[in-house]
Amino acid sequence: MMKKAQTPYPECTEDDIVLVCEPAAEYGEPIVYQGTTITNALKDYYAFTTNHEKVDVLKWIVAQSNFVEMQRFSTTENKIFTLYENQYNEILKTGEIPNNLQIAQKFVMNGYDVFLLSNPKGTKSADFIIRKRNCLYYVEGKTSSGGSSLVHRFEKGAGQADRIAVNFTQIPSFHDIYTQVKKGFEHNQNVKDFFIFKGSRLILISKKMAESKRFDINFKSLWNSNK
Repeated sequence: MMKKAQTPYPECTEDDIVLVCEPAAEYGEPIVYQGTTITNALKDYYAFTTNHEKVDVLKWIVAQSNFVEMQRFSTTENKIFTLYENQYNEILKTGEIPNNLQIAQKFVMNGYDVFLLSNPKGTKSADFIIRKRNCLYYVEGKTSSGGSSLVHRFEKGAGQADRIAVNFTQIPSFHDIYTQVKKGFEHNQNVKDFFIFKGSRLILISKKMAESKRFDINFKSLWNSNK
């Protein structure tokens, strides 16, 4: 009887919930398989069609020992992890904080752990895997000056992940943001959630909310809230 090929991805018991992130060693020795590097695991992520399979990949990635905590940008409760600590340290010496690290900091302020991902040549990938409680999300980060540029950022992000985070360098008016977000969801049916940072405050807009009849009222209430 032929032995079933081993997969490096742990089995997941639920579609949306990741119950525990155990060390990769828990799943045996590395094997010659497409998913034994993070870059190839991301290729699998895009190839898989079910949420169950995609969550398995994210779970496997965040369990890798290559990730190092960026203590300078972490808090007691929430952490930022990177695969390229030395590279970031060199950039930070110039006094500049990369856009994706700024977004990661804001996720931390709002109770998420963040795993910064690289952008390997020739491979599609998003910027982050974020974790809150038992949930993992694959997110593309964008920085926008507001106005009409948001739709462009939305469309670029939609090609990389089904969840997009935007950090505004200038806070747009409610009318501008509402029009652009609504148009973004209408033109990109694969997008599930849109994370908007208004200053340091996170506003999460789901596809279900954007398609509701009271979207303008509900969004305006969130946008104008001081919480």
